[in-house]
Amino acid sequence: MTTHRIETEGLHCLCCRNHTATATVYILYPMDLPQDWMEKAALRYGISIIAVTGMDWNNDLTPWKAAGVPHGTPDFEGDAGAFIERFSSVTASIEAVLSIPRSTRRILAGVSLSGLFALWQWPQSELFHDIISLSGSFWYEGFMEWFASSDFSSRKGHRAYFLLGDRESASRVKAFDSVGINTAAIVAGLQAQGVETQYDIVPGNHYDNPLQRLDRALASITTPIRAYDFAS
Repeated sequence: MTTHRIETEGLHCLCCRNHTATATVYILYPMDLPQDWMEKAALRYGISIIAVTGMDWNNDLTPWKAAGVPHGTPDFEGDAGAFIERFSSVTASIEAVLSIPRSTRRILAGVSLSGLFALWQWPQSELFHDIISLSGSFWYEGFMEWFASSDFSSRKGHRAYFLLGDRESASRVKAFDSVGINTAAIVAGLQAQGVETQYDIVPGNHYDNPLQRLDRALASITTPIRAYDFAS
């Protein structure tokens, strides 16, 4: 196991290289993840982990312009199209430095707006084989209409994992109330198109138990069927 910090394209990447890994997981996260957790998770799940911070959270991860939420906050600029091109260059740089083959199985994990981004980029990019969306921001204006008109048939044989806290639809921000219904509709829609999809509802709100939720997602996405004790 080797750990590196790599700065590239304005992004900060903490990289845990597992030299026996069968996949590489990129985690788009709003803050630094603990290095000790990353190293343990990389060993536990047989993966390399690249935790990426430093993106413009409200703009780089949103697919089109939309009004700010909650009301009165700055509008979203919708720069995800440019960001996925930039991010493709970032993965190439990291994998070159770490001697990870470009043929690696890549998994993209996101939370909140980066969970929205993970799903949005999937039908239009071959960069990531599988995706993880934790508390994805599926309340985003126009997103469900986009999803209904999108073809995910090319993702058959690939895997998607979704997780939501059981209190997330009871937000004081009205726009967030639809997140439970919308996440369930997305899961059903992907399954109808033949995509292997798992959806877990766990205790808590948007911010609870972040590392336990990441562990749960990694346990699911890296093994066909694996029981996981959420309390562990």
